[in-house]
Amino acid sequence: MDGSHPQGIRRVMHCDLDCFFAAVEELDDPALRGRPVVVGGDPDRRGVVSTANYLARRFGIHSAMSAARARHLCPRAVFLHPRFERYKTLSRHVMLILDDYFLVREQVSVDEAYGELPPAGPGCRPAEEIGQALKRRVREETGLVISVGVARAKSLAKLASDYSKPDGLLVVKPSMERAFLRPLPVGALGGVGPHTRARLADLGITTVGELAAMCPRDLQAHFGKHGRWLWQLANGEDDRPVLADHGPPKSISKEETYERDIADVERASAHVRDLAERVAARAAAKDATGRVVTLKVKWADFRRMTRQQPLRAATHAAHPIAEVALALLSREVAPLLAPGHAIRLLGVGLSHLDMRAGALRPGAITQLPLFALEA
Repeated sequence: MDGSHPQGIRRVMHCDLDCFFAAVEELDDPALRGRPVVVGGDPDRRGVVSTANYLARRFGIHSAMSAARARHLCPRAVFLHPRFERYKTLSRHVMLILDDYFLVREQVSVDEAYGELPPAGPGCRPAEEIGQALKRRVREETGLVISVGVARAKSLAKLASDYSKPDGLLVVKPSMERAFLRPLPVGALGGVGPHTRARLADLGITTVGELAAMCPRDLQAHFGKHGRWLWQLANGEDDRPVLADHGPPKSISKEETYERDIADVERASAHVRDLAERVAARAAAKDATGRVVTLKVKWADFRRMTRQQPLRAATHAAHPIAEVALALLSREVAPLLAPGHAIRLLGVGLSHLDMRAGALRPGAITQLPLFALEA
């Protein structure tokens, strides 16, 4: 697929730093090169993998896997704790480079961004040439490798960068979209997790091409509004804009995974109070108040539950946040505690935020929520 687009066609670029955390560690310590590297929590303390380099991935290690499982799969892997300040510094450098090529940039994570290129037209620089120049500058100025995908839609551009890794550049022209999408597994589409993938398989749908050929009304009957969106993604229909600013955060939250499972209400209550105080401190620092408290629980068997309750009044004070979170714990969680059914993780969140003017000053950095609010 070459870098040309028909005149006037929108061009969206998705850029994703390869194995970012692990790549930074190898950059700063060349002795790590050629070795499987895992960045994340401690394998002896219920840590979770944040990033693994490609050598480690050959052993089946992936992000969100328990670090203990990763060590079992590859005992000789090097396990490192994340150095977030270092990652943020390099991320800022890369984003400034991207700004030199895009009309507008939308950063979606520390290692990933979308960019809007000028529409294709006479004398317009080809997308492939822009991508190559961008990749070269990132490598020369930071030592990092970035993969790039280009298409007329955000979802297609992301798929292109995903399937160009490692160190790739893939431009998907409109005329090639169906050929590119058709053979992909449905799980490649954003929004198709294990549960949706299993439900689609029950309908005999395992590839994007099969999903694209479905009647959208039939998909809506099975999946509601999400079914229509899945059909649109499968057919390359995605007109979401590249946004320079996500706006204020929708929630402020803190969560913690515990070295020992929590099997009693008293210990759980102490942790909930601590989390509520930390959430309140962050909310106060952002000059934000919230109207809904969320309690998140992950059980020892990895099942999750999330419960919400509104506050009497919007606040960022620790006491009322803790009071509601503890009420949820007592009502919804405590009756389920039993031998063999203990808590692995607790989280407290504050949502339906009112961000005051001081929190929205130009250039203010917002923190994405650690967990989404669930019904």
